[in-house]
Amino acid sequence: MTVALAVLAVLQGIFTVLESRRSARHIRTFRPAPRSPHERIAVFCPCKGTDAEFGKNIRSILEQDYGNYETHFIVESSDDPAYTALRHLGIGNILVAGRATDRGQKVHNLAYGVTRAGQGAAIYVFCDSDARFPHDWLSKLTAALDATNITTGYRWYTVRRAHLPTLMRSAWNASSLGVMGGHNRNFAWGGSMAIYRQAFERLDILRAWFGAVSDDYAITNAAHREGMKIVFIPECLIPTYGECTWRELFEFTTRQIVITRVYHRRLWRVGFAGYAIFNTAALILPFTHPFLWLVVYLLSVANNWTRYRAVQTTLPQPARSTHGWFYILCSPLVALLYLYNMVSSALSTRIVWRQVHYRLISPHQTRVFL
Repeated sequence: MTVALAVLAVLQGIFTVLESRRSARHIRTFRPAPRSPHERIAVFCPCKGTDAEFGKNIRSILEQDYGNYETHFIVESSDDPAYTALRHLGIGNILVAGRATDRGQKVHNLAYGVTRAGQGAAIYVFCDSDARFPHDWLSKLTAALDATNITTGYRWYTVRRAHLPTLMRSAWNASSLGVMGGHNRNFAWGGSMAIYRQAFERLDILRAWFGAVSDDYAITNAAHREGMKIVFIPECLIPTYGECTWRELFEFTTRQIVITRVYHRRLWRVGFAGYAIFNTAALILPFTHPFLWLVVYLLSVANNWTRYRAVQTTLPQPARSTHGWFYILCSPLVALLYLYNMVSSALSTRIVWRQVHYRLISPHQTRVFL
């Protein structure tokens, strides 16, 4: 039995390393030429509360080198601290969406923004207020965009000191990068995503957002149903600054896995099986087959090293971590966290997001606890 487990773990490790090598090649080499700013872009940024360095994040959106865009910030109410912070930054045109009652507040804000302010633009771009965007982000995000695809970046949690829960959040989130590459299996990330307005309407995204708590999974599923490609732009790997507590770490990671269980059940099952195999091997093999355990661990190290080296070619200098050793060596800790998330998501579909409690019933049905 333990030999069969070891074989499964080794085969899984080899497959993961090969996938990471393909992803790393895409991250290092895919550099589409920026487009000229002749098409109007509408940028939609939903806000709720303020994050670390909120002002710097917002200014990074406003100071893009793309000369033909407008930004729309959407909040729940004028009582939101984000509303006051945006006013202090000199932003006058803030959309107030009201409280969501049957879907996620972020989705509600985005739908309100698109409905009220989207008709004058050829391209829609969606972003998050807790990310820091380089000045050429819009140009690079839309470089490979056409009417037949969606372009997306992804998040990189930046770590400035050896703070364990913050390191864990960054390494946990980074593991998803191995899925992204030059293929048709990418997912759209709502923190940095571009789509033509006509494609947005053709996919009927406003309808896909009915009852949804995940803006990006709803778009991803709609795109996959229609055979529309999602293109990952490595240069739009966007840094997020700030630290987290242990409670915030468990809340964030479990929320992501609960959302995956509801919106992409097949991926959730594959992930559950994969982390169950890795964790079981990590707990049993050191005592029964130490050499095989070492092989499994070294494969995980190779996987992390491949991904980390590729990421360093795209991140701006301030976002590059000096704690690469943790990303490379941390697989057992991250795998245990993933297994905790998987088990928690199997037991309950309740989540907390920006201090709002939800229960996810289906991709199109969400209960909001007001």
